[in-house]
Amino acid sequence: MKFRGMVMCLCAAALLSACDQSQQADTQDVLRVGATPDGYPHYFKEGNELKGFSVDVLNAVAKKAGLKVEWVTSDWVGVLGSLQTGKVDTVGNFADTPERRKAYNFSTPYYYSAAQIAVSKNNNSIHGLSDLSGKTVAAELGSNYANVLKESDPEHKINLVTYEGRDVVVNAVAQGKADAFISGQVILLGQIKQKGLPLKVVGEPFGVRQVALPFRKDAQGDKLRQKVDSALDQLRSDGTLKSISEKWFDQDLSHAPAGGQN
Repeated sequence: MKFRGMVMCLCAAALLSACDQSQQADTQDVLRVGATPDGYPHYFKEGNELKGFSVDVLNAVAKKAGLKVEWVTSDWVGVLGSLQTGKVDTVGNFADTPERRKAYNFSTPYYYSAAQIAVSKNNNSIHGLSDLSGKTVAAELGSNYANVLKESDPEHKINLVTYEGRDVVVNAVAQGKADAFISGQVILLGQIKQKGLPLKVVGEPFGVRQVALPFRKDAQGDKLRQKVDSALDQLRSDGTLKSISEKWFDQDLSHAPAGGQN
């Protein structure tokens, strides 16, 4: 009887331990991240798996911070809406700007992004910013690169138009409905190569911005941001951010360029 009683106690203890572990897993802080399934090289689907530069960074951050990543995918407009309404906690590849800081608190930056111009591969008249006067330049709706172009065009000589969806922008430029496309340098280079887009990049990159993770201005947002900041600092110090950047871009974009931001 004593032996039977010991077995029952051990079983009960094991059950309680399993329940405790289950409760710990359930209460582990979740980091809900908004992403686009076709945002190569930051986010893209390969089979059922989400991959990309920002995916690698966010997964590394979560592992270091003891967080569980929950990916929420939609188009870019949907991602922005989910961030605004609190359906996600943060999004990757989001430039840290004074205007956006009015709505969100940002983590420390995890890479630095420059804008660049792309034109139809058959266009031989536009070689950079200086050739855009009087031209129509397209940007994706909700993209910060539209603002970068405005800052580079103080006399408003460029006709800026926005389209919802990257594919629509690419088609507009390829079909001659717009003369050029402004976006991130690494995004353009990556997608032209990966998707065989009928575009080519021209001119020098400009308008460098630090890219960080936005969080809502509330207690939960602050809690997550502090964990993320600590993780990013460690990942920068141990070389992980540098390694991830070089994996995707063959260069270290985790530090501000020598010339600084503009």
